[in-house]
Amino acid sequence: MQTPVLILGSDERSAALFRLLERQNRPVLRVSAPDDCEEIRRAVRESETIVLPIPATKDGCLLGGEAKTPWKEIFPLFDSTQTVWGGAFTSEQNALFKERAVPCFDFLQNETFALYNAALTAQGALRLLLEHTRGYLPEQRILITGYGRVGKALSRVLRALGCDCFIAARSALQRQEAVLAGCKALSPDDLSRVAFLFDIICNTVPARLFSLDTLHILRPGCLFLELASAPFGADPDDCVKVGVIRIAGGGLPGRFTPDAAAGAMLRCIDSEREVIPWIDPSSATR
Repeated sequence: MQTPVLILGSDERSAALFRLLERQNRPVLRVSAPDDCEEIRRAVRESETIVLPIPATKDGCLLGGEAKTPWKEIFPLFDSTQTVWGGAFTSEQNALFKERAVPCFDFLQNETFALYNAALTAQGALRLLLEHTRGYLPEQRILITGYGRVGKALSRVLRALGCDCFIAARSALQRQEAVLAGCKALSPDDLSRVAFLFDIICNTVPARLFSLDTLHILRPGCLFLELASAPFGADPDDCVKVGVIRIAGGGLPGRFTPDAAAGAMLRCIDSEREVIPWIDPSSATR
């Protein structure tokens, strides 16, 4: 009898991965929101491969929703005979894995997965912008802070629609890349002087680029789409204080494209197991 894959996650991406494995007739368990840790402990003991959420934990807990399971009660159960998958492990968690010789893999460290995840994030971001924008999107002046994977993917999507995109990036090389891609570029140091020019701001940088004073100068009705993780590009309370329309854009692949996101997770897992080769989704024919 095959050892089941254990999925520990309460989001739609975890549910989609469970359904995908079931359709392939592969043994799989899923624990989404137990009342206590005993169900997880039992499932961990029965499993060889364990798939955690992306990010693996939030606010010190493994599972969200009503169940708040501290990760420190579960991670020490993993041992060297198991393989653990997840996303955005903390340094403390990685140290624990190393101490216990637990093979662990961060999905976001796989470049092909990370690029595909960024593309899904950009698609979800476009959906949110279309939902919240009252005007014609290509007529909006849009600022994207950060030019990493998500910033680049989002700028490509918006440029394809004819949007006027500005990129705020610390790196001179990234600013040059943005200009060559058809965007305009500026330094984050300039935000306090030019932030009022934009109709939409999409933040991808997990750092406080927008102070309360900078938020004060945003034009009325400006949309602030937050795509970064904590501590975010602006304090959510500051946004409320000045009346900025803040859109929470966390976990978009799991929210809007869970089936595609789950498929990418499984390809990543199977490529590591050498069951099937990794196929770059951006070049695969449909």
